[in-house]
Amino acid sequence: MPNLNRRLLTTACLTAFAWPMKLMAQDKYPTRTIRFICPSPPGGLSDTIPRILAPELSAAMNTTVVVENRAGAGGSIGTSAMARSAPDGYTLLLGTGGTMTLNPYLLPNQTYDSSKDFLGIALVASTPLYLVVRPDSPYRTLGDLIAAAKAAPGQLAYGNLGNGSTAAIAGALLSKAKGLDFIDVPYSGYAPGLSELLAGRLAFFFVDGSSLARIEHGSLRALAVTSARRASRLPNVPSMKEQGVDVDVSLWFGVYTRAGVPPEVAQRLRDEVKLIVERPAFRAQLAGYGLEPGGLYGDAFQAYHLAELKRWGETLPALGIKAQS
Repeated sequence: MPNLNRRLLTTACLTAFAWPMKLMAQDKYPTRTIRFICPSPPGGLSDTIPRILAPELSAAMNTTVVVENRAGAGGSIGTSAMARSAPDGYTLLLGTGGTMTLNPYLLPNQTYDSSKDFLGIALVASTPLYLVVRPDSPYRTLGDLIAAAKAAPGQLAYGNLGNGSTAAIAGALLSKAKGLDFIDVPYSGYAPGLSELLAGRLAFFFVDGSSLARIEHGSLRALAVTSARRASRLPNVPSMKEQGVDVDVSLWFGVYTRAGVPPEVAQRLRDEVKLIVERPAFRAQLAGYGLEPGGLYGDAFQAYHLAELKRWGETLPALGIKAQS
């Protein structure tokens, strides 16, 4: 019995000692700079999210969070860099619907597996696209535009940002839903496309939240939003679904880290990002850029990511949108 008592005492002491050591190990994270990869160039919404989030995260985690732009190949260069990073929580990624759920089907020879290489921390923000026309356009509603397209098949042109862009997908969904034949004109950015729209060479264009001020000031007229619900900044603009077109497409932005990160580190990141995203002041910042707060964290965000990956794997071939060669 004395030996048994000594063993029990030793076990109890080791257990009591182990818990503080475990807590100390968790408390040590982070001890150095966290790198936040943005897989797009400076400027634009994809760059905005990490730049307004990084200072908040730096303060919350008592360390420096540095935004690093790793642009190129449709976001694949930065995303691949994330996939090659160590699973230690010291590298974050601003992932988008494009890089995480469209690129796997549109850009061949990816060096990362979107379904396995990343761990979703939080869906931070999203924005619908806005189907816009000139302020003097004869089209007052989406129904007007559809009627005109049916009356003149193959005559109306619309602008997007190229094969596989969210705008091109929204246009393809509209065409398929209503049996329409549009001329699809790709542009390298919103500015040249909007110039063509205002010059009368396009019937409509899909823009993101960066063009909200133009819509609000009347230099563009929005006929619909592509999300299932109306946008908070433009509550009078109906969704495409409300107008009888089954389209639900948004640009979304989420924080990821490397799969395999220690669970306590992942939880710390989720907790801190959630606190930031749910602050009224941070949400006001998002609204200033035409962004809606995300509100999905941890497992819920990971499930959303995988569902979107599956959805586009089925939808893109049905729309005739193929991988780029």
